[in-house]
This record gives sequence, C-alpha cells and structure tokens, in this order.
Amino acid sequence: MIKIIFPRSDNILEHLHATLEILKKMDFEFKKNQSISLDFSGVDWIIPCSIILISNKVRYFLEKEAKSISYKPSLNQNVKKHMEAIGFPLGKKEDGNSFFSIKHFIHDKKDSSQVNKKVNELLDSMEKKIPGEFGSSIKYILGELSDNIDDHSEFKSASLMAQFFPQKKTIDIAIFDDGLTIPGVFEKHNVCFESDSDSIRKAVYEGITTKKEDSRGYGLRTCKELSLKGLGGELHIIYRKGILLLESGEKPQLYDINDFPLDGTFLYFRLKQPNKKLDIYKYVE
Repeated sequence: MIKIIFPRSDNILEHLHATLEILKKMDFEFKKNQSISLDFSGVDWIIPCSIILISNKVRYFLEKEAKSISYKPSLNQNVKKHMEAIGFPLGKKEDGNSFFSIKHFIHDKKDSSQVNKKVNELLDSMEKKIPGEFGSSIKYILGELSDNIDDHSEFKSASLMAQFFPQKKTIDIAIFDDGLTIPGVFEKHNVCFESDSDSIRKAVYEGITTKKEDSRGYGLRTCKELSLKGLGGELHIIYRKGILLLESGEKPQLYDINDFPLDGTFLYFRLKQPNKKLDIYKYVE
C-alpha cells in the first residue's frame, strides 16, 4: 500500500513534487503486481493539482486492465467528503457549489473540438460559482489552451478540474493531457534544445516554434501575460522532465526533474479574483 503524504502548506510546487513522487511509486507497484492500493488516511489537506494527476493515473491503470485498485480514505472527514464530492478516483458528472469535479475523457477521433467542448462545459458551470470579474479572462485562457490540445496535442486522454476558493478569492484550474509536449514537438521537427526545461524556455521566452499552427508553445505564450500581470496569479507548467513556475512579481523558476518525469503536459493555474473587469487585450499578444 502506498502511503499518501502531502505538505500541509498551500504551496503548489511542494504539492507537485510530492505528487510526482507518488506517481512514480504507483508505476512501480503496478509493474510489480498489476495492482494499486493507496492510503489517504493521514491526508489533512489536498489541492486540485495533486488529486487530478493521481486520478488520471488510476484511470490509466484501469485502462491497462489492472487486477485491483483500492484506496483508504482520509480520516479527516472534510478531506474525505471533498474527495467524494469531486468524484475521486474516476470523476463524476455532477459539480459542486465552488468546484468543477474531476473530468476524464478519451480522445474521440470523430470530434476535432472535443477538449474545447469540455472546457466550455467547465466555463458554463464555473460562471455560476465564481464572481463575474473573472469572466472573459478565464474564457480566453481556457479557450486558447483547449484549442491547443485539440489541434496539436495528438492526445489519447485528457483531464480537467477547477475549484474556486471564496475566502482566498482565487481559482485553481488543472489541465492534463498525455499528448505531444513542447519537447516532443521540437524533436518531431528537429529543433535543437539542451533539456526539456530548455525547450520550455525557448517556446515561452524566445518565441521559438516550428510552425505557428503546429506549436504547443504559441497558445501558452498568449496566456502568460494575462495570467501573471492581469490576474496576479501563478502558472505551473510540466512537460516530461521540465518544470516552469511563473508567479506574479517573482523570478521564474525553470529546471528539470529527472527522478520523477511526467508522461504528458500538465498546466496548473492559480488566478486571483480581479477587483474590476479586465481589458484582456492589454495583456495578450
């Protein structure tokens, strides 16, 4: 049984590192006996970036015909009820008063705008749960990213989740897909880069692409300024071994995680509720 331990802090990067280590342990256990058992009993605090990645991994193992998958719920009743409400481990259709529950979906080759439709469902749901000041800014960010996944990712599966925290006046948005990453696209088009993190730097800061219509970095660059400067938020990006942390007013953190690589692309936004309606065109390219 894998003991699940998360930081008690609200620091996204700390939670991501803990989660990536858990995913590696899950891979090891599955290879050993085709079964997974997770122990959440000691978990007192959990945020969407952790739960969506673990949930997606459970879904993946079920697709691989795991012999058994089980989990022991948290002894903290608030955490237990929350995990049930968001649909852990495999998601659910119903959403809550302040969250868009876990959603997983397999790529439908007949539907070229599948992710975009799912994101629109998220937006329709979240409009009833969050203040109107977020409005067009969140629609723009998620629209760009969902189009990016639909058009360029070549994904097999994707996952979505969002949660609004009224007291903190922030919204966390998690998007994962197992398709082509920025380094994957660069390799496909023979673009040189030193490491996975270097490929992210080239795409986000140097504007290096293959073709605009075939680059995963383009939509990301158009969201960066709006997320950080317009909404004073954070943006965490993981592509394979590369991690980029962007936080409003702080120096970017960019490095490789050789011990716990991620098979796919994970974007995690934490956005602050603006005091007034934003003119998004001041911040986007």
